[in-house]
Parts: sequence; structure tokens; C-alpha cells
Amino acid sequence: MQQIFQEMLRCSFEDSLKRIYLEGKVMELTAVYMHEALGRPAVRAALSRTDIDSLLRAKEILDHDLLAAPGIQELSKRVCLNENKLKKGFKQLFGMPVHAYIIDSRLKAAYRLLENGSSTVTAAAVMTGFSNPSFFAEKFRQKYGSVPSRYFGRA
Repeated sequence: MQQIFQEMLRCSFEDSLKRIYLEGKVMELTAVYMHEALGRPAVRAALSRTDIDSLLRAKEILDHDLLAAPGIQELSKRVCLNENKLKKGFKQLFGMPVHAYIIDSRLKAAYRLLENGSSTVTAAAVMTGFSNPSFFAEKFRQKYGSVPSRYFGRA
């Protein structure tokens, strides 16, 4: 939701085009909020409190060290869940598989580096754990709709 707000603030359109853009963003924001507000309680009911605690700990481990995120096997040992329960529960609770969550979190971190102008696209990719710049550019395009050099206007 924070990213949507930032995109709304950075809108460079004017007049009626700006109004249409902002109305679309408000609908997107509403959809994300509704998904979060309505989706999570039902999911949490399907998981035990212990499982939820372990999954929250897994997310915390991943968030703490995105560059050297542990694999599924190591992560499952660290949070005391079997691999299958970790994979299924993580997707239920957070809406995406573990690996997709890592990629998404790295993309968000790269976005922040590029947004504040403190990094080139290649440096942002490397600093957030992407060793292959073309893989980074493709994942960025899938998430944000444009390759980073076009999105931010620099290489």
C-alpha cells in the first residue's frame, strides 16, 4: 500500500489524465486493502497458532537477511516446521511462495534504492542480491510494468 501511495505522489500527469490515474490508484489501493482485511482471518483460522508463529519467524528470518536468505531446508529447520508445511503455510499466510517472497522483497529494496537516486540500476540489482542484471530487469518489468532504466530514466 505504501508503494501505491508513493506512485500517487509521484504522478506527473496533469488535469483530467491525472484525475483518471489517481482514481485508478484509489481503486487499486482499495482492492489491496480489502484483500488484506478480508483474506487473512480465514487463512489464519486454517493454521494453528504454533504454525503461524513459526511462519512469522520464517518471514522475519528472510526479511533480516535477504542477500543470504536460507534455502527451504535450512529455513524449515530454523523454524521447526517440515518443508511441506513451511511452503504451504507460507503461501497461505503471506500470499506467495517463499522464493517469490524473497524475489519480491529484493525488488522492493531495489526500487527504494533507485527511487531515492542513490544507486545505478546495476548497483541496485547487485546490492539487493540479484547476480544477473537481465534477470533483475525482467523481474522488475513483471512487477512494475517497465524495465528499471526506463522506469527511473537512468542506467
